[in-house]
Amino acid sequence: MSSEQSSVNAETIEQTKQQIRSLVSEISQLSKSDIGAEEYYAAFLQRVVSALAAVGGAVWLVEDGRRLQLAYQINLSQTLLDSSSDDAGRHLRLLNQVINNGEGNLFPPLSGAADENAGGNPTRYLIVLSPLRNDGKVEGIIEIFQRPDSPPATQRGYLRFMEQMSELAGEWLKTQKLRQFSDKTSLWAQADQFSRQIHESLNLRETAYSVANEG
Repeated sequence: MSSEQSSVNAETIEQTKQQIRSLVSEISQLSKSDIGAEEYYAAFLQRVVSALAAVGGAVWLVEDGRRLQLAYQINLSQTLLDSSSDDAGRHLRLLNQVINNGEGNLFPPLSGAADENAGGNPTRYLIVLSPLRNDGKVEGIIEIFQRPDSPPATQRGYLRFMEQMSELAGEWLKTQKLRQFSDKTSLWAQADQFSRQIHESLNLRETAYSVANEG
């Protein structure tokens, strides 16, 4: 390899690193913002997929009854979106497996136990999964679909990166929960104050006036 080619490669690598740093910085700033869930997950996942040069990904949230709900996706296979397909069922069991274990992991293409009821990766991509936590509780999972031909060390790097990004998303989720709690507390305080005001007087006309005015 000529010195000129080496210089070009080094420059390309440095540019790539700068792009990744920029995307991580954007994710960090995004996670400190107060934007809504739909906008956040879309912007978050787009940047993660771009930083990893991945094929696609998805954000799944644990809803009531521990049912997984898709919050946002990029290039998610239609087969995995079809709840009636065997592949979708196997994939969903894989997600639940990681959520129950609480540990992120790498899953090679077309992998899984022989048991039909076990979870597995039915795709031809490497799946990288990292739990989304809030105060130690798993409230979702971040999924990335990556090309499977990278070296093992690089794949482990994908997982470490995903775990760091999941922490940032978890901080945003925690802030949102606290804000919702604060809003709810404020609402109950207003309701309590209103209740006290309308019961201050036994006079029907004054009470009716308070209800109309404060309501």
